[in-house]
Amino acid sequence: MPDRAPEASIDRIRDYARAQVAKTSLRKVAKRAGVKVGATKKFIDGSTPYERNARLWKKWYLRETREGLAEAPDDALPTADAVAALEMLLISLPEERRAAGFREALEAFRRIYAGLGQQPPLWVVDLGGGDGTGGATGGEG
Repeated sequence: MPDRAPEASIDRIRDYARAQVAKTSLRKVAKRAGVKVGATKKFIDGSTPYERNARLWKKWYLRETREGLAEAPDDALPTADAVAALEMLLISLPEERRAAGFREALEAFRRIYAGLGQQPPLWVVDLGGGDGTGGATGGEG
C-alpha cells in the first residue's frame, strides 16, 4: 500500500478545496487539480491523501495561490502558504532532512533580502528568518 502524506498544511489545502467545490463543483476542482473525482470527494471529506495525490493537491494549491496573489503586494503571501510552497520545493529531500532544509532555505531568503537592502517579507519574519528572534522553525518532518 502506498505511503500516506499526513501534515498540517494539507488541512489548509483541504479547506481551500472545500471552498472551491462549494463555489464551482467537485468535478471542476478535481480536473483542475489533476486528481480523480472519487479521491477529491474523499479528500474534502477528511481522508489523508496518498503521497501522489498530496503532491498534486499542493501543486494545485500553489497555482491557485499564485494566480490569486498576482495583483497583490509581494508581502501579501500568508505564512501558511509560504510554508506549503517551501515544503513543496523541498519534497525531494529525504523526510528526515526536510526540517533542516527548511531552516536553510528560510535563512537563504533572509540573506537574499538583507543583501539587497530590503526588509524580508512578513512570512520570513514569522517563520524565524527575519531578525533571528521570530517564531516557528518551520516545516513538518
